[in-house]
Amino acid sequence: MSDDLLVFQEKPQAQYMIAGWRRQWSDGGEISSGLPQYLIDQIGAKRIGKMGPEVSKLCYPFQVPGTHDMYRPRVAYLDGLPTGEMRRENCFYDAGNGLIIFLGEEPWFRIGVYGEAFFQAVKELGVSQTVAVEGYNGAAPPDLERSVSCIYSHTHMREALEKHGLRFSNYGSQSRNGPTIGMALVTMAHYRYPEFEMFRLGAMAPMYPFLAGDSDPVGITKDHRAFYDIMRRLRSMFKLDINLTELMALGETESRELEETLENIASSNPGAKEIIDR
Repeated sequence: MSDDLLVFQEKPQAQYMIAGWRRQWSDGGEISSGLPQYLIDQIGAKRIGKMGPEVSKLCYPFQVPGTHDMYRPRVAYLDGLPTGEMRRENCFYDAGNGLIIFLGEEPWFRIGVYGEAFFQAVKELGVSQTVAVEGYNGAAPPDLERSVSCIYSHTHMREALEKHGLRFSNYGSQSRNGPTIGMALVTMAHYRYPEFEMFRLGAMAPMYPFLAGDSDPVGITKDHRAFYDIMRRLRSMFKLDINLTELMALGETESRELEETLENIASSNPGAKEIIDR
């Protein structure tokens, strides 16, 4: 089966991989789906391969009732004819200078098969350290640096990670909590694939428990400040030559807009004001 797990056109030798997922549970602020895509677009990263047909066949449903086409595989036609097989988007991109970017879709079934494909790619590309980027929502002050939590696969990694202002997570230690896809892969690296180093960075994106006048949630849907606070750490860790000026500027603009919205809500809603002040 391993021959059907990956399809590579090229295998550049790499050191680091940044991984994220579309259509996944832990995508607050679109950090997991949006940050890898931002890097792919900004750097002009080249697609070099993908997870193969066995992953698509075993790890996903065709559809979920009531969700229309959210979970269906991708298709395309030209003048009435199919232009490719039904596909899932689990793709690897070469960003140059030893960096690989992975952007995938969270699997629904057989995490073991998905993990086997993921770590087989890490091995074939020679990646020494992999980071999963994810997000979650909370009533975070929009004007402050985003809180970034971390879990990691091996004890010896902690000393280096401690230098980057991370909060080490105790998720699941006191109650039953299911893992995100990033957490699941870090756990698999610890127990099943100990030859690989992997860690997960999760940032809190501002989202408040009330609605604006247009019935949209009050928060930052795509949190570029969280992108920035994750990437400034990864730039240092991985010695990346990436300009983060645009991310900081976008993040500051979004944060100012949210602050103004919160001030307007607080001026007419005492209950909301109490939450905002706290």
